[in-house]
Amino acid sequence: MTLPRAGSRSVSDRSTGSLADALNALCAELGIPLPEMLRTVEDALAMAYVRAFSPPGMVTVKLDTASGGLDVTSRVRDASGNETVVVLPAEEFKRMAAQTAKHAVLRHIHDLERDKVLRDVAEHRGELASGIVDRIEAGIVYVDLGRAEGVMPPEEQIPGEPLHPGRPVLVVILDTQHNRKQAQVRVSRAARAFVHRLHEAEVPEIKAGPVQVRAIAREPGLRTKIAVSSSEPGLDPVGACVGPKGVRHRAILSELVNEHVDIVPWSDDAEAFVAAALGPAKVERVTIDRVTRTATVLVPRGQLSLAIGRDGQNARLAAKLTGYRIDIKPSDAEPAPAEST
Repeated sequence: MTLPRAGSRSVSDRSTGSLADALNALCAELGIPLPEMLRTVEDALAMAYVRAFSPPGMVTVKLDTASGGLDVTSRVRDASGNETVVVLPAEEFKRMAAQTAKHAVLRHIHDLERDKVLRDVAEHRGELASGIVDRIEAGIVYVDLGRAEGVMPPEEQIPGEPLHPGRPVLVVILDTQHNRKQAQVRVSRAARAFVHRLHEAEVPEIKAGPVQVRAIAREPGLRTKIAVSSSEPGLDPVGACVGPKGVRHRAILSELVNEHVDIVPWSDDAEAFVAAALGPAKVERVTIDRVTRTATVLVPRGQLSLAIGRDGQNARLAAKLTGYRIDIKPSDAEPAPAEST
């Protein structure tokens, strides 16, 4: 849909008669029902009349599309609560009516275009979109997505990532935002869905379906664990995500500003899944308490710090990935305090 230019045949500013003709032509051209357009114009004219003349009561404007005439009335209540309809003078108002109607039509078309873009964008919620950083204001990154503007607040950005105007950027669409001026959508590079869609874009087996992403745990800018499985016998889901000589994995790491990504094989066996999720640490034994959803994990003492990770990050992400609280203990007989997450 193309926004008509001011001064085009969209709305004439010469007389209300040509205004009616222009409305009919516009409705036919843009596929907008005439009653809808008339309501928009009449409401705008009523507000303009009130601003210009400040009459009492509730003002209503009716536009006769056949003659181009304007009828302006006001419903006024007296002290007894009785309502009277008063016909208001319109001759002086007609001189400004066409210009008012023109702005109302342009605004209405703009709103229709914005709403259509938002409906289209909503159908792609959760998908990747490419854009260019337009500006950064108060820590919020605004991304030019073409038909819509992406809004990326600080919590949806990868911490420490150098973004600047003019930089091409990939984002995942989260949801639409209300903005009267233009179509805006909230976007993210910090969401788990962003990692999911990156793998889908880089790994054909995920896009086609033989490899499935089963779970993701992420601390943006630092580390992500992603669990994958395969529905095709003989297809290694981890190997598919890594790619020949690691090319797919490196492409994803590059987009994530070198955020570390662990690719973990999914398993329906809770013990095996927890052990894999704690990689790269080597696990000796996992005991699952399904009532408390706790996994007690024994690792060699030399692997204890690796299993826990810096500031507990490895164990914390493994717990998020598997859905189990994880208690990590050294497997040797020497007493040692348990570490947990």
